[in-house]
Amino acid sequence: MLDFIVGFITSLLSGMGVGGGGLLVIYLVLVKGLAQYDAQGINLAFFICSSVAALTVHFIRRNINLRLAAYLILFGALGAVIGSLAASYVSPETARRIFGVFLLISGLISLRQK
Repeated sequence: MLDFIVGFITSLLSGMGVGGGGLLVIYLVLVKGLAQYDAQGINLAFFICSSVAALTVHFIRRNINLRLAAYLILFGALGAVIGSLAASYVSPETARRIFGVFLLISGLISLRQK
């Protein structure tokens, strides 16, 4: 039952633009005991579905700057491929620490904004 609740909440946050992926990875690693890379893989698969659903709503409401989105998608895909390949050279423990640092920085930036 907890899996369903976590899945719903992280998708809800993602649909609102908060980015629930960090929360899902934390849940999968700390609560479910998955390895960092396994959790990240599940997170990516999970958010394909929830992102398509949210994207559909935003597209219908015309909330998307298509030109900007095209640039971000192109370079984001390139960065994702390079990052995925680079991950094979980083230990799971180091990846977990890097992930934690980025979450911390992201949280601090969010708290500082008005």
